Amino acid sequence: MKYKIGNRVHIEGHWNFPNDCTGTISKPPKLAAHHAADHASWRGARRVVKGKKGSIVFYWVKFDTPQIDNDGDGPYAEAEVEAEYIALIDLE
Repeated sequence: MKYKIGNRVHIEGHWNFPNDCTGTISKPPKLAAHHAADHASWRGARRVVKGKKGSIVFYWVKFDTPQIDNDGDGPYAEAEVEAEYIALIDLE
Protein backbone atom coordinates (compact mmCIF):
# COMPACT_ATOMS: atom_id res chain seq x y z
CA MET A 1 0.00 0.00 0.00
CA LYS A 2 1.18 3.53 -0.72
CA TYR A 3 0.64 5.98 2.11
CA LYS A 4 0.16 9.71 1.74
CA ILE A 5 1.36 12.58 3.89
CA GLY A 6 -1.22 13.06 6.61
CA ASN A 7 -2.36 9.41 6.77
CA ARG A 8 -2.87 8.16 10.32
CA VAL A 9 -1.09 4.84 10.83
CA HIS A 10 -0.49 2.05 13.31
CA ILE A 11 3.07 0.74 13.57
CA GLU A 12 3.51 -2.87 14.62
CA GLY A 13 6.36 -3.46 17.06
CA HIS A 14 9.38 -4.82 15.19
CA TRP A 15 13.19 -5.12 15.29
CA ASN A 16 13.81 -1.34 15.31
CA PHE A 17 10.89 0.01 17.35
CA PRO A 18 9.72 -2.86 19.58
CA ASN A 19 6.47 -1.32 20.83
CA ASP A 20 3.25 -0.95 18.86
CA CYS A 21 2.44 2.73 18.38
CA THR A 22 0.55 5.20 16.20
CA GLY A 23 1.57 8.22 14.19
CA THR A 24 1.16 10.28 11.04
CA ILE A 25 2.90 9.86 7.69
CA SER A 26 5.00 13.01 7.21
CA LYS A 27 7.68 14.47 4.99
CA PRO A 28 11.12 13.88 6.51
CA PRO A 29 13.02 16.89 7.82
CA LYS A 30 15.57 18.21 5.31
CA LEU A 31 18.44 17.20 7.57
CA ALA A 32 17.23 13.59 7.82
CA ALA A 33 16.60 13.36 4.09
CA HIS A 34 19.99 14.88 3.29
CA HIS A 35 21.89 12.45 5.54
CA ALA A 36 20.19 9.32 4.19
CA ALA A 37 22.63 7.15 2.25
CA ASP A 38 20.83 8.09 -0.98
CA HIS A 39 18.96 11.30 -0.17
CA ALA A 40 17.76 11.54 -3.75
CA SER A 41 15.65 8.42 -3.15
CA TRP A 42 13.11 10.29 -0.95
CA ARG A 43 9.84 10.95 -2.78
CA GLY A 44 7.67 12.90 -0.38
CA ALA A 45 7.33 10.71 2.71
CA ARG A 46 8.55 7.53 0.96
CA ARG A 47 11.90 6.11 -0.04
CA VAL A 48 13.04 2.80 -1.46
CA VAL A 49 16.33 1.16 -0.48
CA LYS A 50 17.93 -1.83 -2.17
CA GLY A 51 18.29 -4.69 0.31
CA LYS A 52 19.95 -8.10 0.01
CA LYS A 53 16.60 -9.74 -0.77
CA GLY A 54 15.02 -6.94 -2.80
CA SER A 55 13.68 -3.45 -2.30
CA ILE A 56 12.71 -2.13 1.13
CA VAL A 57 10.11 0.64 1.27
CA PHE A 58 10.29 3.16 4.12
CA TYR A 59 7.93 5.93 5.20
CA TRP A 60 8.65 8.85 7.50
CA VAL A 61 6.37 8.77 10.55
CA LYS A 62 5.80 11.36 13.28
CA PHE A 63 4.93 9.31 16.34
CA ASP A 64 2.01 10.30 18.58
CA THR A 65 4.19 9.38 21.55
CA PRO A 66 8.01 9.50 21.29
CA GLN A 67 9.49 6.02 20.88
CA ILE A 68 12.53 4.22 22.26
CA ASP A 69 14.31 2.00 19.75
CA ASN A 70 15.41 -1.59 20.30
CA ASP A 71 18.87 -0.43 21.47
CA GLY A 72 17.30 1.75 24.17
CA ASP A 73 18.11 4.97 22.30
CA GLY A 74 15.63 7.80 22.04
CA PRO A 75 13.02 8.91 22.61
CA TYR A 76 12.40 9.65 18.95
CA ALA A 77 9.56 11.97 17.95
CA GLU A 78 9.78 10.76 14.34
CA ALA A 79 11.67 8.26 12.21
CA GLU A 80 11.64 6.22 9.03
CA VAL A 81 9.74 2.95 9.38
CA GLU A 82 9.61 -0.01 7.00
CA ALA A 83 6.28 -0.15 5.17
CA GLU A 84 5.74 -3.80 6.13
CA TYR A 85 5.16 -2.71 9.76
CA ILE A 86 2.71 0.09 8.92
CA ALA A 87 -1.08 -0.17 8.63
CA LEU A 88 -3.58 2.56 7.87
CA ILE A 89 -5.85 3.47 10.78
CA ASP A 90 -9.48 3.28 9.69
CA LEU A 91 -11.05 6.50 10.96
CA GLU A 92 -14.61 5.48 10.08
